[in-house]
Amino acid sequence: MRSAGLRAEDRELLSVRGLPDDSNRMFVRDPRRELEVRELADVGAAAFLGDFEDGGNSYWLSVSAGSVWMKKGYGLDEGDVSLANTTLRAFQEMPRIWEEFVFSGVHEESDAYEPLVERTLAKAEETDPVVFEDEESWWARVFEEVELGSLAPE
Repeated sequence: MRSAGLRAEDRELLSVRGLPDDSNRMFVRDPRRELEVRELADVGAAAFLGDFEDGGNSYWLSVSAGSVWMKKGYGLDEGDVSLANTTLRAFQEMPRIWEEFVFSGVHEESDAYEPLVERTLAKAEETDPVVFEDEESWWARVFEEVELGSLAPE
């Protein structure tokens, strides 16, 4: 981690809390590429954290700022880059919130479903309010699909 040039607080977060292996497709680890550093447009040096589902989108940690960015596009192809989370800590929390929702066992027909959705959205927005200011941001779009019922517990 030190060789990737990460900030001390980000090295500590990755050492202590780490990253999930697979957060039900929302985050998938790729140990072969983990912490690989490359330059991303508008971000600068960034360390690879993992992929979304099939690798079409990937999560990158800004080495200098500690923010997490979503790169759209496969592999090393150039792609759009947008802010996913303002901090690594917030990023680590989002897959946990997602898993709580998706593995809750509550189904859309249940009276408990709407309160679950409301709690899930509130937790996500409280975790990183800045990214929810932009309706087109990664997590704002994910949790909008939760709210609309497009993404539901399994």
